[in-house]
Amino acid sequence: MQNGLVSAEIHVKVWRSLSDSLNSHLPDPSLGYGNKTTGSNLYTVLKVCTLLSQLLFKKKTFQTFLNNRKVSLCGAHVFIAVKRYPDESDVSDIIRQLRTNHVIVYIAVDSIPSGGSNSATLYEMSYQTNGYSLFATGSDLRYAFEWMTAILQTPYQIIAQNFVVSESGRIEVSAFTTPIPTGYASPCFFATTIQNHTLDNSFVSMNYTIESTDGSYVFKFPSQDALPLFGTAQTDFSTLNGSLSYKWTIDYHYDTDAPQIIQLRMYSH
Repeated sequence: MQNGLVSAEIHVKVWRSLSDSLNSHLPDPSLGYGNKTTGSNLYTVLKVCTLLSQLLFKKKTFQTFLNNRKVSLCGAHVFIAVKRYPDESDVSDIIRQLRTNHVIVYIAVDSIPSGGSNSATLYEMSYQTNGYSLFATGSDLRYAFEWMTAILQTPYQIIAQNFVVSESGRIEVSAFTTPIPTGYASPCFFATTIQNHTLDNSFVSMNYTIESTDGSYVFKFPSQDALPLFGTAQTDFSTLNGSLSYKWTIDYHYDTDAPQIIQLRMYSH
């Protein structure tokens, strides 16, 4: 388990490094397109280059990303916060490249855009790469993005399931175990998203439990121990035991028969 503890410490340091970097490089409000018609160049930036952590690259801040020949992309996590939507309607090529390199994309989308026209492709890119996308605004967007990046503390994805639902019903994830060694306990992060677009009044409620199959442990949402729903996502963590198996049960209610997408993600050391 010693190697696991060292790994956990490294992941926490990476997350703290990212947090420090974001807080010291806040957006300049004086920069921008100055209109609400121009779409974001997000896909061009993602395809050509990305800002890589100074923790890993001290000499060269910018490196080519999808087309680079120096750094392995396999299993990379990409976190994006979007205020201006892109205009592109077909991003199949970039999704193919991301999937080929096993890159997981997470996108926090502001429900009140500063421009652009197409938020559907943002959701599609995260959906197709086993990441997740959320829609929120104001303080909800801030907190949702902070908890989204907190995944870096336990970055190994162990559950990635999507469900198309409508009206009311229940989702039951088959019993699962974690990679945590038998006899040890460790935090696991998990995320649930409730719609594939800006939150609307068709959503009524969602609650879930993560419970050990022997009944000795249960985590419930909503509860005093759980974080609230920020926009369309609820992200949380709890300490799970490597000696136990667990089941995840979600109850949902929408005031419509139109298809909705629920995404479930879980991460461990």
